[in-house]
Amino acid sequence: MLEGRIFTSITDIAPQDWNACFLGDLEAYAYHLAIERAGLPGFSYFYIGVFDGEDLVGIAPAFTTPYNLETTLDQPALRRFIQIMKKPCPGFLRVSLAALGSPCTERAMLGIKDQARNYGIVDCLLNAFESEALKQGATLLAVKDLARDTDGVWTNCLLDLGYGLIPGLPSTRLDVDFDTLDGYLARLSSGTRKDMRRKLKTRSALRVENVSSLKSYEAQVMALYKATLERADMALEELTFAFFENVLTLMPEQALCRLYFDGDTLVALNLLLHNDSELFDKYFLMAPEGRRLNLYFVSWFDNLAFCLNEGLRLFHTGQAAYENKVRLGARLDETYMAFKHRNMAISGLFRLLSPLFAGDTSSGAIPHA
Repeated sequence: MLEGRIFTSITDIAPQDWNACFLGDLEAYAYHLAIERAGLPGFSYFYIGVFDGEDLVGIAPAFTTPYNLETTLDQPALRRFIQIMKKPCPGFLRVSLAALGSPCTERAMLGIKDQARNYGIVDCLLNAFESEALKQGATLLAVKDLARDTDGVWTNCLLDLGYGLIPGLPSTRLDVDFDTLDGYLARLSSGTRKDMRRKLKTRSALRVENVSSLKSYEAQVMALYKATLERADMALEELTFAFFENVLTLMPEQALCRLYFDGDTLVALNLLLHNDSELFDKYFLMAPEGRRLNLYFVSWFDNLAFCLNEGLRLFHTGQAAYENKVRLGARLDETYMAFKHRNMAISGLFRLLSPLFAGDTSSGAIPHA
């Protein structure tokens, strides 16, 4: 018989049991431990395990946070109006959110070890999540960044439990099925090829350093993060320096941090995760002068060069700057947000209004690179 259990820390779960549910995913136990220990303001975490006896057959992270409903609002004028309304009424459209997933991943991270019992495990996991979320006082329940559900199990179970579904921010990826950067460039339009060759000339003026710790650069890193955050249209979480350092410390074989210097000035940081087949561009932080130096495009080609040198065949490129990424050959992978208010009448109203809150691929969001 399946049983859902709640854990208040990922350290209460054996790493091998967690990772067995995710089939080699890079954003594995160590990555979630780095998030938990990062002290992100406004976030608390819990974890839902599904057990068959003492065998862990399903697992998912979850978090609670105060949430502004206009965060993903796809109407700039309406968003500005809401921001004006918030000045005298700071709590306007602010709810207590409990979400299945993580604030620092592009996908919901829903792990199932026993695929033969998909629906039963999902149903048990969701019911345990709802029970704990309501116990913690959440008014809005959600599943963040649900990847396309190939067998429909998650979608069907969520709909059966009364959740609404809306498009989220897509993930992006590029197949590294070329042997050289010239071969890659040849696939792009002639205008893009010419533009990239011009932009990449700034690479020779930069100093690049790969580091396994950022302790010597804490003030500069957080200045870069603040500058990047200020340019973003939306962001769910506010990262801390501890997050970056934790990822590097806890994932020494999978995490890489590349620093870009203009003279002695740190102008960009790229946090990456990799295994023997994939590269994940997790966060790209850039100073305002980085646009002049074409750092976004320089880092893109540096990452492709890394893939070619290491024999990696897939480059995951994040959830922002969609226009540039599509222009450079990346494709979009759809994600969905599932939501339900604890008040069913309000939940029904949210479903009617949900098109206003769908993910926008023109977004300047900065959850990821």
